[in-house]
Amino acid sequence: MHWPIRRALTTVLVGAACTALPISYAAAQPAAHDETAGVTTTPVQIVDSHHPLPALGSRAPEATRWREPAPRPPATLREHGDETGQRLGLSYVSAGQGTAAPTAVDLSACRRLFPNSGERIINHYEYCHVTPLGYSVVQGGKVIGHVSWRHTTAGEGTKGSRVIRLVTGMDNVVRTGTTTDGKLAIGWATGGYSGPDGSNKACGVNGSGPQLLSAWQAGQTAIYTISSTASDGYGRDKVARCAIRSSVTNTGGTGTVLDNGVRFDSASYLGSNGAGIFDRVMPVMAEYSVGSTRNGAVARHVQLAQTNPGATYPPAPAGGTKSIPGGIASGKPLHRLMSTWDAAATTAYNNNRNVVRSTCAPLSHQAGEECDEYPFASSWEGAGKGDGNFSVKYVDGTQNGNAGTDLNNWYVADRILHKDAFYVSIR
Repeated sequence: MHWPIRRALTTVLVGAACTALPISYAAAQPAAHDETAGVTTTPVQIVDSHHPLPALGSRAPEATRWREPAPRPPATLREHGDETGQRLGLSYVSAGQGTAAPTAVDLSACRRLFPNSGERIINHYEYCHVTPLGYSVVQGGKVIGHVSWRHTTAGEGTKGSRVIRLVTGMDNVVRTGTTTDGKLAIGWATGGYSGPDGSNKACGVNGSGPQLLSAWQAGQTAIYTISSTASDGYGRDKVARCAIRSSVTNTGGTGTVLDNGVRFDSASYLGSNGAGIFDRVMPVMAEYSVGSTRNGAVARHVQLAQTNPGATYPPAPAGGTKSIPGGIASGKPLHRLMSTWDAAATTAYNNNRNVVRSTCAPLSHQAGEECDEYPFASSWEGAGKGDGNFSVKYVDGTQNGNAGTDLNNWYVADRILHKDAFYVSIR
């Protein structure tokens, strides 16, 4: 049977297997109230030019009379959010100057971003989802009324606590024909994670929201939080990854509105008390600008390495070519290397630095210049990887130091964990 409210943009689930870990679900439970005798509704559906509601007076299509009594929980995740983002081609570019930090995205901002419909992880701390929804009011098998609205969810990540906040509102409500003040409530469910690096149970869900159409129409909102304690996380960073799903329930049944993913961690090298982010996206570091007096020399070197690797040093072996990763166009992200993580990480970092030093040694340079390398020594794709796909160049020492500081600040601000994938974009 057709699931009436699904849309391709928001239903990419990671892992087709049945959920193996516990599911967490919370929903506002509609209060008991009087309905007009014999009047019911169809389940909520997408309402746009491609999915119109049936005409008033027509018989309600058989498919729209189907009832799904309870929300379907999301499946257990099988891959990391940045892997999902890369697979789906979803990325975002940081604002620059290490400013990727929690902000207060709200319903108005999401509606300005998407006047009609759309979904975006703006950055690790901001999420918007807007979609047009509606349903038909039915009596005796015939459509006697319509209800439609713009359904908006604004999500906020946090830094300093392992919590995600989600606010949902309905506006542009239109009621035509005969309608009732019927049941209308949203809920959230989560699924856990199971992968080669560890596993965690479903995240916690708490919150409440309006229960009747009239309350939504009056401007009331639903506020929910998704959370995970450090004790529920896995590994050194106490990571918890969860699929999240929102649904809408009316007298016609329950339908899924959106699917996405979140991540919680308590990495000590990224600040105290942990954080919660929207992680189903590939982050892009954009702290370097070719015209900057702060780090422009490094920016120009990275840009050359990404766009014209054949012009970089060391040269490719005779008859060979260089393919330096990290740029969005390459499709090959870098992965963060924390040198103090374990013995293997320390060895990899030292190899990166040793190869850079030996490669730079024969090059002439001016006083005050330092040897810069790309990919970064703090990435697993650095010079020590041994494939020759790297570049070294002497640049202004002060700017080189600034660039290192800017990169490290971005790692912290954007919550980049050890082995997390990311791209580098030069402004």
